[in-house]
Amino acid sequence: MGNEEQKARIERERKALNTLAVELGMRHPRVLSQSVKLDALINEYIDSQKDEEDEFVPRDK
Repeated sequence: MGNEEQKARIERERKALNTLAVELGMRHPRVLSQSVKLDALINEYIDSQKDEEDEFVPRDK
């Protein structure tokens, strides 16, 4: 998944989380589930950024 695609998906899921929280309340199980989903996407994005950085770091031989 491309960088921009990941950002767009994170934004969609963040908006969905906000909507659920307003409609159902912060403690509703669906809100918690959506929050976990969003966290996983953010972690995946961060990991992909670290992987890209590692590709450009010169390694000692």
